[in-house]
Amino acid sequence: MIESLLQILIASKNEAADDLLLQALELGSEAEQSAVLESLFKRQTVHGLSGVIGQYESLPDPLKLNVLGNVKLLHHAIRECGRSEDSDRRKAALKLIALGRQGKLAYILSENLHDPNEEFSKAAVEAMVGLARWVSTETKRLQQGTAFKVQDAGNAAAIASSAPNLEPRTLDPLANSYRDLIEQRSEIEQAIARAMDVHRGKHGQDLLRAALLLSDWPGSKTLAILHTAKHGGQSPMVRRLQQPPASEHVEAFLLGASHGQLRSHFGVVFSHIEEAPVLDALLRKTHWVKDQQLQLCVHQVSRGKWWGETELLHDISRRDPVDAAKVGEWIAVSGIHDVMQDERLDRIRIYVGDNFEAKLRLLRIALRRPRKGSSVHLLKSLLSDTDERIVRMAARDIVRRKPQDFENMLLQLMMNAPESVRRVVARSIGQSGFEQFWLKFDLLPRSTRKQAGKAMLKVLPDAAARLGRKLLTGPLVDRLKAIQIAQELELSEMLRPVLTQLCNDPNPKLRSKAVSVLGEDPASSDLILDRVLQDTDPRVRANAIEVLEQKQRVEYLPMLAQRARASNSRERANAIKAMHRMKVKSATASLDLMLRDDRPEHRISAMWTLKQIGWWRLLSEVGRLARQDTNLRVRRYALGVLKGISEDLAAKKTALAKAG
Repeated sequence: MIESLLQILIASKNEAADDLLLQALELGSEAEQSAVLESLFKRQTVHGLSGVIGQYESLPDPLKLNVLGNVKLLHHAIRECGRSEDSDRRKAALKLIALGRQGKLAYILSENLHDPNEEFSKAAVEAMVGLARWVSTETKRLQQGTAFKVQDAGNAAAIASSAPNLEPRTLDPLANSYRDLIEQRSEIEQAIARAMDVHRGKHGQDLLRAALLLSDWPGSKTLAILHTAKHGGQSPMVRRLQQPPASEHVEAFLLGASHGQLRSHFGVVFSHIEEAPVLDALLRKTHWVKDQQLQLCVHQVSRGKWWGETELLHDISRRDPVDAAKVGEWIAVSGIHDVMQDERLDRIRIYVGDNFEAKLRLLRIALRRPRKGSSVHLLKSLLSDTDERIVRMAARDIVRRKPQDFENMLLQLMMNAPESVRRVVARSIGQSGFEQFWLKFDLLPRSTRKQAGKAMLKVLPDAAARLGRKLLTGPLVDRLKAIQIAQELELSEMLRPVLTQLCNDPNPKLRSKAVSVLGEDPASSDLILDRVLQDTDPRVRANAIEVLEQKQRVEYLPMLAQRARASNSRERANAIKAMHRMKVKSATASLDLMLRDDRPEHRISAMWTLKQIGWWRLLSEVGRLARQDTNLRVRRYALGVLKGISEDLAAKKTALAKAG
C-alpha cells in the first residue's frame, strides 16, 4: 500500500507531492524516512531536494551518508539553498558543499562570506577551510601512491548499502580521488585566492590557513599571491611564512622560502622551530627544496647539529629507512664539503640496509653533483651493494666521471660482478684494455702474452668480439696479427664464423693463415679439405695439408698421394710428410723422386722434408746433392743439412760421455 502511494507521489508533477514527502521525511520512522528519501531523489525536483537540505541536520547518520552519496543530485538545490532566506537551509547547504566536496559551488561560499550575518560568513569560511583540507589531504595521499584508507572503504560500503541507486563508478574512492581533485582543485584555489583579496572581516586568519593548505605545489593559485602585486592577501601570507610553520603548512613554508622576498628569512625562521613534529615534517618534505641557493640558509640552522656523526646516528635510528634517506637531502644542500657529506651519507647507507628506495635516493644525491672535482666515495661504496640495479647505476656514473684510477676500480669489480654490471664496465674500459693488450702483444714473450691474453678475456667479455672486428677490417698487417692472437689464445672455435669468412678473402696470406688456425678446430675438417681441393693459391693448399696431417684420417690418403706429385714444392713436401706420419710405404719412394726432381726448389723442399721425418737412409742422396748439384742454392742447403746432422751427433756424443 505504502509503495503504491510512493509511486503515485513520484509520478506526480504537483509541488504538493514534495511537501507531503518532506512531511513524511520529518515525522516517519527511520525505515519510512529511507523510502521517502529515495522517492525524493527519484523526483529530483529543486523544491523537494531543498527540503531535504533543510532537514539534513536532523536526519539519522545513515540517511546523512545517503545524502552525501547522492550529493551531485543536489547541485541545483544547494545553489538555491545557499541563497535562501531560511537560515537552516542556507547553513546546511554551505556545510554540504564542504562535506560533499563540491568545489564547483565555491562561488556560493564566496557570496556568503560577505554576508552581514556572522553565522553565514562563519559557515562559509569553515566550508572553505574544509575544502582546502580535503584537497591537501587527497593530494598527499595521491603523491604517496597509497590505496584509500580503511575509513574511506567503510564510508563507501555504508554509502553503497544506503544508496543502491548510486552509480557504480562513484563507489570507488581511490579511482575517483584523482578525478575529483583535478575537476575541483583549480576552482577552490581561485575562490580562496579571491576571498583573500577582497575579504576584510574577522575571518582572515581562517582564510589564510586555507590558502596555506593549498600552497603545496608551484602552480598553486594561492601560492601565486606572493607574486601578485597589490593583492590583499599578500602581506598576511608573507608575515605568516616569516614565522615557524605548522606541520600542515610545511609545503607552503618550503615553497615560499624558495622565493626571493622570503629567502632571507628562511634560515632565521628555521632556527627557531622547536616542535619535533614540524621538524620531522620538514625533513620528510625535502623533495620540495629545488632552489640550490637555499643551502646558504640551511647552513645557518642551529638544529643542524644532527649533521655530526653521533647526532646523525641517533636521529636516523628513530626513522624508517625511507625517512632516514631523506635526511640525506638536507645534508646535500648543507654546504659542507663533498667528502664530509659522503661520510654521513655512507652512515645512512649502512643504516638503510637492503631498502631499495632509500639506497636509490642516496644514489641520486651523488648523481646530482658536478662531474669534475666531486667526491665519489659514496659511489665507490655503492659498487659493493647487494642490489644489482644500484651497482649498475653507480658503475655507469663512475664511468662518466672518470675519477683517478677508475679503471683499476672497475676491473676489480669485474671479477665477481653480475653480468649486466660486467657489460657496463666492458663497454667503458673494454676498448682501452683491449687496445693496451693489442699494442703490447708483439713486445711480450710468447708465454707471457698468452697468460695476459687469457686474463684479458676473463676480464673483458667482449674482447673476442673486438678481435673479430679486427680480423675483418683494417690493414693486412693488423688482420694477420689478429689471426695470430686468435691462434695463440685458442679462439678458433669461438671465432669460427669469422675465420671461415676469411677463407674466402681475396688475399692469399689471410686465407692461408685462417686455414692454419681453423685446423685447430675439430669441426672444420670438411672446410679444410675443401681448401685443399679448390683453393687457387698453393700456400693455402699447403697449410691445409698440414692441418689434415694432424687429423690422420684414412680417407685422405688418395688425395695426399695425388698431392705428393704436385707442381708446388711446399704442397708436395707437406703431402709426403703427412703420408710418412700415417705410415704409408710409398712415402719413401715419393721423397726419393722429389730429391731427384729437375726443379731446384723441389730438391730443397725434399731435403727440408727429410730433416722433418728423419729418414737418414737417404742421406747419401743429400751428400750427392752437396757435391754434384748444378744449383748453388741446392748445394748450400744440402751442406747445411749435413752440418746440422754432424752437430747433432757431436752433441749426443758429448752428452753420453758426461752421462758415462
